[in-house]
Amino acid sequence: MPINKEAYLRYKIIDECIRNKYHPYPAMEDLIDACEGKLGKTFSESTIQKDIKAMREDELLGYKAPVKYSRSHMGYYYTDPNFTIASIPINEQDINSMEFAAFMLQSIKGNPLLTNFSHAVDKIFAAINLSSSLDEEQDDIIQFEEVPFFQGSEFLSELLDLIQNRKVIEFSYQRFGSENVKRYMVHPYLLKEYKNRWYLIGMENERKQIRTFGLDRISSIEARDLTYEYKSDFNTDEYFKHSFGITVFKGKPKAVILKFDPQQGNYIKTQPLHRSQIILKDNDDEFVVEYKVGISIELIQTIMSYGPKVEVLKPEELRDEINKALGNALKRYK
Repeated sequence: MPINKEAYLRYKIIDECIRNKYHPYPAMEDLIDACEGKLGKTFSESTIQKDIKAMREDELLGYKAPVKYSRSHMGYYYTDPNFTIASIPINEQDINSMEFAAFMLQSIKGNPLLTNFSHAVDKIFAAINLSSSLDEEQDDIIQFEEVPFFQGSEFLSELLDLIQNRKVIEFSYQRFGSENVKRYMVHPYLLKEYKNRWYLIGMENERKQIRTFGLDRISSIEARDLTYEYKSDFNTDEYFKHSFGITVFKGKPKAVILKFDPQQGNYIKTQPLHRSQIILKDNDDEFVVEYKVGISIELIQTIMSYGPKVEVLKPEELRDEINKALGNALKRYK
């Protein structure tokens, strides 16, 4: 690897270490360990010292990094806590794309989901001298579905930060329908969204089991000074592969076959209900599809939402569940 590229990678690693709020004031040994761990080779203290000097003073680099050494904390820090060497190479097409993205953000700017990220978005626009104010006429030609408020959205940014920094967390959790509030110690792995609700997936510290927690039922999150563990058999892509919704099941997925009327089939064809969707029949009389999924409450609710436009052909157990649910619904109107 060319030395200039290697040096650039070291600069990025040093910058990340100094800006890591969970491990502030990294010592020289910390910077060396980080560079060696990510680049797979050894570096001397002299090399890292020269890197810091270059970040401060090299005119060609142009970073002018405000790096200082704190004797009281025995580590390095930026006198400007918002400083970073990260640059954003951008062209006209990128700017056009970001203007459109900004319009999308503005369309849901009242959503608390964006509250913790709005300052970061503003910094991006400022860094590339881009105005985030857009042509008011765009409101007349593009309209987005409004995302409703959801409780727990205030934790998104914090949880993302904690996951990235591999921190063990503790929080209070109250299940719907329960008066009891429990405390959980969790090794967080993944944030997942489903139908405008967000969920945290992680390993419960006590039982060493993977659990799913709704953010709308979480409160008072705190980081804990415990060794972070990541289960070797956990794979984010595979975990929900055969799930319909947020419910995870154990065992082999079921072959679920649904028959839609032709008109509804046009919508299912152009927007599949699940990534496993296979079209079995598509004609003027019926549209039949197959899914490899686990049977869950989310699957049942989705099927019922299509009313008389869908019929479950297989499996029989799912037909029975839908039949029972429709019977109970019908009783409410008698």
